[in-house]
Amino acid sequence: MTNTVVDPEALKAEIRAAVFNDKANACPITVRLAWHSSGTFDKASGKGGSKGGSMRFEPESSDGANAGLNIVRDMLQPVKDNHPEISTGDIWTYAGACAVEFCGGPKIKHVFCREDCADESFCPKNGLLPDASKGADHLREVFGRMGFDDRAIVCLSGAHTLGRCHTDRSGFEGPWTEDPLKFDNEYFKNLIELKWTPRKWDGPLQYEDPSGKLMMLPTDLALVEDEKFRPYVEMYAKDQDLFFKDFAEDFALLLSLGTN
Repeated sequence: MTNTVVDPEALKAEIRAAVFNDKANACPITVRLAWHSSGTFDKASGKGGSKGGSMRFEPESSDGANAGLNIVRDMLQPVKDNHPEISTGDIWTYAGACAVEFCGGPKIKHVFCREDCADESFCPKNGLLPDASKGADHLREVFGRMGFDDRAIVCLSGAHTLGRCHTDRSGFEGPWTEDPLKFDNEYFKNLIELKWTPRKWDGPLQYEDPSGKLMMLPTDLALVEDEKFRPYVEMYAKDQDLFFKDFAEDFALLLSLGTN
């Protein structure tokens, strides 16, 4: 499937039809699928990443970090069925890139070059994706394994401007922003401008704003509590154009991890 000839705009239209319906806008979870299918990459070994579409198989498909992603994998399956010449890995990552754009974010460069793996032997081990209950050291360990520096860690965390957490998937609950279907820099503004206190509830530690409507995770708060991360949060809170520019570059690189 390498070097497959694809009409990107026609495929984008099919993806749009697949992730939008009368009940929901699935763009946030589509971005998450692309992110998680790529974020297993290990720069030292060259293993993992988006090249094989390996989340089709156990144990990767049932990794706790991937809970709920079967929903959007199923939504995108008709697109794959229409295009046997395009790999699942290419469809998932391109769909994530398109979803950012559909929500008002920057255009993400994408290259169709992935070949699907044959079976579960290509799956990376579970536990390689970020754990939202941890802090700055964990973020540097996970993102550093992929080759990202502090600025890119903060920038890619800005994907939390989309979507919300669900207790039946991650155990956490709530949106990060007032409009979880709009890609902008509100996530960074909220981190800086709002007061965050631990939520009093029966679930895992998360934080809430004074209204109780918005939430942040421990990994989110780590971005403002860590003295090296915080300047980048402030930078993106002040300059949405810069955030869009950096995110377009960093997310495109994330999606390419593991490919040639």
